[in-house]
Amino acid sequence: MTQPIDYAYIWRLFSALTWNEFKMRYYGSVLGYLWSLLKPLALFVVLYIVFTVYMKIDTPYYKLNLLLGMMIWNFFAEASGAGILSIISRYTLVRKIYFPRLILVASSVSTPFIGLLLNLLVFGALAAWEQLPLRPEMFLIVPLLLCLYLTTLGISMILSVLIIQVRDMGAIWDLAIQIGFWGTPVIYPMSLVPEKWRFFLFLNPMAGILEYSRFAMTGTGQLTLSGVCFVLCSTFFFFGLGLWVFFNREPVVVEEL
Repeated sequence: MTQPIDYAYIWRLFSALTWNEFKMRYYGSVLGYLWSLLKPLALFVVLYIVFTVYMKIDTPYYKLNLLLGMMIWNFFAEASGAGILSIISRYTLVRKIYFPRLILVASSVSTPFIGLLLNLLVFGALAAWEQLPLRPEMFLIVPLLLCLYLTTLGISMILSVLIIQVRDMGAIWDLAIQIGFWGTPVIYPMSLVPEKWRFFLFLNPMAGILEYSRFAMTGTGQLTLSGVCFVLCSTFFFFGLGLWVFFNREPVVVEEL
C-alpha cells in the first residue's frame, strides 16, 4: 500500500534547504546580500553609459527598464546555473537518504529568487526617485514573476538530470546564457527590433516575460492578448516538460551519479 505524501514534511525540508542556502551564500561576507546587488548594478552602469552616451538610445524610462532587465536576467542566469548543479553537487546526500529530489532543484532556484525580490525593492526606490507614476498595471508583475520562477524551475529540472549524463552540459549552458543575453531584450527595448523579427525573438521564453515586466512597471511597450497567451503557454510548456523529464529520469539518478 502506497503511503500518503507528507506535504508538511516536504515544505519544511524545502524551506530549510532554501533558507540555509541563502544564509550560506553570504556567510562570512562583509557586504553580505549587497554582493548580489552589486553585480547587476555594476553591469547596469557600464551598459547605461555605453547605450545612452555612445549609441544614443533615448526611450522613455530607459534607465529603469535597463535595471529591471538586468535584475531579471541575472536571476535567470544565476538560478539556472545553480539548478543545473543542484543534484550532482549533493551526490552524497542523494545516495544516502531518500527524499523528493525535486526539492534540491526547487531550493536552488528559490534562493536567487529571494535575492530578486530584494533587488526589486531597490528598483522601487529608484523608481520613486525618478518619480515614476503608480499605475494599476503594476500588479501584473506578480503573475509575471510567477511565470519567471516556473519557467526557470522547469528549465533547471531538465538541466539537472541532463548534466548527470552529459557532464559538459554546464559549459554548454554557460555559453547559451552568454548568447541568450544578447538574444533577449535586456539592454535594448523591443521597439528597436524590426517587426518581422519580433516573433522569432518571442520564441525565447525570457523575452515575453521581460518585455511585459517592463510594461507592468514602467508602462513602456505594448501588451497584447496573443503575447500574453504565448507567455502563459511557454511557462506551462517548460514547467510541464521539466516535470516530465525530471520524474522520468529521477529513478536512475542514483545509479548514474
